[in-house]
Amino acid sequence: MSFYKFSTPAALTAWNEMDQQEAELIQQAATFAALFGAKPVFKNDLTCAYLYGVRFDGAAYGDPALWTKPTEQTGYAAWPRAKAPKGMGDEHKALAALWKEQKPLITVKRDSFLQSVGLDWGMLFLTGCTYFRRDDAIYFSTGAKPDPAAGGVEILGSEYQQAKTASSK
Repeated sequence: MSFYKFSTPAALTAWNEMDQQEAELIQQAATFAALFGAKPVFKNDLTCAYLYGVRFDGAAYGDPALWTKPTEQTGYAAWPRAKAPKGMGDEHKALAALWKEQKPLITVKRDSFLQSVGLDWGMLFLTGCTYFRRDDAIYFSTGAKPDPAAGGVEILGSEYQQAKTASSK
């Protein structure tokens, strides 16, 4: 693994835009999940983040038969079933319409941020990466080599770890 620090205006601007989109997604998803008395469940990967479903900590909104079965593989998320259970066509139709009309369609794309730091998601998919921001710098730990034109500075692992520890306080 190599460690990099980015403090270029392009990288910081792209981070701020991505961070703003994530905050908007979280706020809209919380409002949406509250319609059902649930909590939002998100899908996050290297390239994007989006609302995946809702998780019920108590009773399901309406009849539980209208919802997919939450499992560990889905992060205990549920969403309206694709097909109405027998004899529940009207209830299913109403739930599906509410879901479709109110579900936030925001998808946080990370491509422009990754490009701003000279990294390609395809390479990161193979090599892995972690990153965070502390003050006016973005720190990366990755096996990929960023494009030198992006302005990243290779740093020691100790500097990376020190910044990571300080940012988690």
